[in-house]
Formats: sequence, C-alpha cells, structure tokens
Amino acid sequence: MVLNADAAYTYIQDLFRRGLVVVVGSGASCAHGLPTMGQLADHLLVQVPQHAASLCDDGRAEWERVAEALENGVDLESAIGLDMLPESLASVLTSSVADQVRGSETQAISAILADTTTSAFGRLLRHSLQASEVIDVVTTNYDRLIEVHAARAGVRVDTMFYGHTVGRLDHTLSREELLKPHVPVGKSGTPQTRHRAHVRLSKPHGSLDWFSHHNEFYRCDLPITGAHQIVAPGGNKYRLGYEIPFDAQRARANRAIDAASALLFIGYGFNDDHLQTHLIAKMPEVPTVVVSKTLTDSALRHLKLNPSAIGIEDNGKGGSRLTQGTGDFCEDSPLWRLDTLVKEVLDL
Repeated sequence: MVLNADAAYTYIQDLFRRGLVVVVGSGASCAHGLPTMGQLADHLLVQVPQHAASLCDDGRAEWERVAEALENGVDLESAIGLDMLPESLASVLTSSVADQVRGSETQAISAILADTTTSAFGRLLRHSLQASEVIDVVTTNYDRLIEVHAARAGVRVDTMFYGHTVGRLDHTLSREELLKPHVPVGKSGTPQTRHRAHVRLSKPHGSLDWFSHHNEFYRCDLPITGAHQIVAPGGNKYRLGYEIPFDAQRARANRAIDAASALLFIGYGFNDDHLQTHLIAKMPEVPTVVVSKTLTDSALRHLKLNPSAIGIEDNGKGGSRLTQGTGDFCEDSPLWRLDTLVKEVLDL
C-alpha cells in the first residue's frame, strides 16, 4: 500500500470492526492535564522525604539512590529500576503517585463534564460499538478519564466491579449488570437476555478508585479506608501484576489482545512488559494504528513488526507525520490529536 492521505484515512476507518482493541497510555491522559512521568518524578522528590519517618532503613537507603538518579536527570522508571523495592518505600511511592494523579484528575473530569459537546474519546467509543456489542479497552493509566468519557457519551462500562456507591470485585456480577431482556421475533420466540453494548475495560495497573480492606477489593469514589490498589513504577509491579485484583485485569487484557482483529493505540509508549509479549505476537497479524504526540523508540520498534501499520505523531510544524514501514509523509492537520483524528478521519 502506498502511504498517502486517502490511503491512510481509509486504513484508519477500516479499523472499526468487530474485534477492535483500543490500548490507551499516559499520553491520552496528559492531553487532559494529568502529570507526565517527569512531573511525577518532581512530585516524588518533594513528597517522599516528608514521609521519611515511615520508611525502614532499607527504604530510606533505596530512596536516596532513587532521588540521586532523578536529580541527575534519569527518568522515573529507570531511576526506580526493576528490583523489588522495600515495602515501606513502595507504599509511600504508591500513595504519593495516587495523590498527585488524583489532584489533576479532578480538574480534567470537571472539564470533560462541563463541555457542551461529547468528547472525542467518547465519540470514538460510541462509534466503535456500532460494529459490535462490546469493545475491549486496555489502559495502564490509574485515572478514571476513560470511564468519564464513556459516561458522558452514554456508553456503559464493565470494570469487573459491581455496585454503585461501593462496588465489589466480581467479574460475573459486573457483566450481569449489563444484561437486558430480549424477545426473538416470532410467536414461538422464547424470552432471552443479551448484553447491552458496552466497553470491557481492563486496567492491569489498577485504578485510583480501587481499595483493599480486610482482604476484600472495592471500587469507590469516596475516600474510604483501605490500601490503594495501583501498581506504581518499579520492580514491584511485576509481582503485583500477578496478585488480586490486577491478575484478572491483566489476563482479560491479554485475552483481548490475543483475539483482536485490529489494534488502535492512543498515547501509548509500549513500555509495559505485562502486555508486550502479547502485542509482539499480535501486531504483525492485524491492522494497527499508533497515535501519539511523539512516537517513542519502543513504539517505532513495534510498528516495524507490521509493514502496513501506521504511526501518527506531531511533525513539529502544526501538522502530523504519518509513518508506515520505511516511508512517511506529513499532513497539515494535527491528526495526532484525537479530536482532530475523530473529526477529520471518522467524521464524528
């Protein structure tokens, strides 16, 4: 396929079929004002020393190593490293990250709800469900912006938790809340149930509204007592990823990727080892589009797995650069911005 505007637009439009999986990374949330990894690092340099009394000796020593690396310009993931952190330090990092993300999240949610129009992401979800009663969305973000985009667009979401003010972890009951009666055409039709169109959301790194209390797992927007259930940067995420409630979310995300007929990545940097094995196996097989302000080196390596896959990023001149295989071209429109992409390519 020769890469030009018409061919690229058609390729992107054809993604929206039964079996599309959307993978959302931190870039999608940063576009709404949530902190970048660099901003999280600056926040931790201020906050962690304020909790020094709660750190064990190993935790304080480990933090001194991390802080020195951050102050020397090392990125957050690399500074923390892949080794297991002392539990006291991991706990402080988790709560500090959660507090920083939550503060920015409140403003972002208010803006989404106050907008007189449905957000671009909400329109994209609604459009995706025209081809299927369920679309899988996988995100490594802790925030609740996807859930808010969906609610604003009138799209239901299956999070694996059921209930409202306080939800409990139960993937079966979560899906049963989406059932509706269905009577087949014809006098002999037996009443049945079927699922309402919905997003099947997988959050393998947890969510700001997940808590554990007495070995039970809850979803609640209220500040209830309990341990935050998010996987903060560092080697601990490889152990936590195989524990409740993250294990079921990770497994569902991987099943969705394995069964995908097309892949759309939004603001995703391809830096999560929990998903990489499945993405490497699937990306060469199916139509794939990666949309980000800047395509990371890892994203570019993954794009090369599929010569038809298209990467879209900022060209630094007010437009966008589209990459496919060994070729690329520039567009005047900033298609790396989701609102532009949804309006100009999908006509939504």
